[in-house]
Amino acid sequence: MEPRTIGLADRRRLGRMATGSRDRGSSETDRPRNTRELKREGRFPRENMALTALDTVAVTAFLAVSLSIFGRKMYLRLRYLFTAQRKEPRWDHLPTRLKNFVVYGIFQRKVAREWYAGVLHSFIFWAFVILGASVVEITAQAYAPGWRVPTPTVAGFSLTGPLYLAEEVIAVLAAIGVGMALYRRYVIRPKKLMHEGMRDATIVLCFILGIVISFLLFNAADAAAGTVALPEWKPISSAIASTSIFRFDAALWWRTLWWTHVVLLFSFLAYVPHSKHIHIIFAIVNTFFMDLTPKGALKTVDLETSETFGVNRVEQLSWRQLLDGYACTECGRCTAACPANATGKPLNPMRIITNIRDTLNDQGGAIMRDQVDGLPDMFQTVHTDEGIWACTTCYACVYECPVMNEHMPKIIDMRRNLVLTQGKIPPESMDMLRNIETNYNPWGIGWDQRGRWAEGLGVRTLAEAIAANEPVDVLYWVGCAASFDDRNRKVAQAFARILKKAGVRFAILGAEEKCTGDPARRIGNEYLAQTMIRANVATLNGYGVKRIVASCPHCFNAIKNEYPDFGGTYEVVHHSQFLQELIRGGRLNPTRDVLEFLTYHDPCYLGRYNDIYNEPRDVLYRIPGVRVVEMRECRDRGFCCGAGGARMWMDERTGERVNHRRLSHIEETRANAVATACPYCLIMLDDAAKTKDREDIRRFDIAELLERSLS
Repeated sequence: MEPRTIGLADRRRLGRMATGSRDRGSSETDRPRNTRELKREGRFPRENMALTALDTVAVTAFLAVSLSIFGRKMYLRLRYLFTAQRKEPRWDHLPTRLKNFVVYGIFQRKVAREWYAGVLHSFIFWAFVILGASVVEITAQAYAPGWRVPTPTVAGFSLTGPLYLAEEVIAVLAAIGVGMALYRRYVIRPKKLMHEGMRDATIVLCFILGIVISFLLFNAADAAAGTVALPEWKPISSAIASTSIFRFDAALWWRTLWWTHVVLLFSFLAYVPHSKHIHIIFAIVNTFFMDLTPKGALKTVDLETSETFGVNRVEQLSWRQLLDGYACTECGRCTAACPANATGKPLNPMRIITNIRDTLNDQGGAIMRDQVDGLPDMFQTVHTDEGIWACTTCYACVYECPVMNEHMPKIIDMRRNLVLTQGKIPPESMDMLRNIETNYNPWGIGWDQRGRWAEGLGVRTLAEAIAANEPVDVLYWVGCAASFDDRNRKVAQAFARILKKAGVRFAILGAEEKCTGDPARRIGNEYLAQTMIRANVATLNGYGVKRIVASCPHCFNAIKNEYPDFGGTYEVVHHSQFLQELIRGGRLNPTRDVLEFLTYHDPCYLGRYNDIYNEPRDVLYRIPGVRVVEMRECRDRGFCCGAGGARMWMDERTGERVNHRRLSHIEETRANAVATACPYCLIMLDDAAKTKDREDIRRFDIAELLERSLS
């Protein structure tokens, strides 16, 4: 028997049956399958709920307009991205990129670093994912009444019901998430969210709230009319349907709420690319294309072929750097974590990202037409040079960003333009660069005095050891601070005595050692930095050096992460790692009590850049008598001392001094001492204690404390 098409009369009879009445004139053989069977198949005919042909035409026109607005804006955004002049391939290491996409994009690990924001964003994000099927299904009612999204069957069990339940639950959670977000913005009012993006964020939150509420109410109207598919899997809508609001004319409610939901959906679609919430699309893409090179490595500039140095126009950035702007959520975490901003300096990392985006949107058309003459540059539209100089390159902004934006490389590129192209540099930093150029160290002390700190300790230079045919297992890279700064010379001497006590066969370069180039490179003088790097690589390779231990995190980071670009590949360890290795290997045995109640300051270039947090603490924990209390701002949330990014060699004229703020964190712990593992941090903390008359808080390097404990 051929299957019978359900005609208009049948549809009317079924509609009446769904509301409890029966068509007495129909015979049993004439009757289609019962309504319960049709409901369970998700194909219940909606005669009473049907949309008219005029509705279909109207919604088609509305959808076409929304898609055209969305598509045009998205097309322009993509065109603007690829006006980027700098090439930056990021299709390498696909398994790692896919893992990052899942961890940081889908499961949003960085977002969850702030629990409140993590919870609300999780609710809203998963609503977008799970409710995608409902968007298609509800819109399709204009074209195929009763149509449902096909779902797979597992072991004979259809997943349609669980999908409906998940949609209802996530819709409620999304509404809660929106409420949490509005409460946070208008009641808690954290400083990092109090910016001009508030209005845009509120509009989007209201859109989302309207969409999920209209979705639940639409399902409730469906349930009230008795035409909902699988009502047992829609408990929330069914509960709403039982209220008095739907007792009158469910068909009118159904049609009204369908239009409400569709209008909100399509309006939101058209609005998104005009707002900062375009990050809904681009943020997850950004996580896939995140930088996989070592965090502490700056991109190398080809000084021979480059026509310009650094950037002062948005099109000079790479497409990935431009993508950051569209991915930015304007959460303000980067700015909240910035030590320069926290102490009143005119640096706002979030504004660097968003202003690049806005400049690209404003100038994108002219850039595509190659009409850039006369357009304002980045120092007018993105950030002032005063703010760019305020950066300590502590990496907190990059580390905190939930969508993997890269602020710091842009700042370095702008500094390179200021120094190498425009010839602008803070006047007080000129001496530092001149000293590196002439004496190979920022202090300007004669290069031939670099090894003076080791006199009387029996420490050989590498040249002397080779001449005497003595084996050398490790080269101690002393660094400029420990070679020329009086306070840090004591640290180098303590470390050398420890190495001798442990029986380590080591040597130093002495006068052959030069500045690693870190301060010159971070200030933007790539030419001088590369001169130092190439000279050091030539020396190290000439001696066949394999393993290096460095007590300065800046030297450690440069040699480990940046020297490989110049042919210098070595095993590089920090002195905290080396000391831990010696203790665990039984070559050092700290037994004497060192009665110190102290806190530990995490150097940025050791912690956030190279993930070395436990090793220096492990050394301290193994010293008898030492009690360690943590600051609130510790480990990957540690606060910069203020010396990085060549700030050691610049005046701090605006706001509170960064090292003074860090000293206040130490004071909060009530510790009587602070330990660190960086010579620059030690200098800055020493200066803060003296300036603020808190010399009762003693300052140590971990090597000094360990030496006191060795018998």
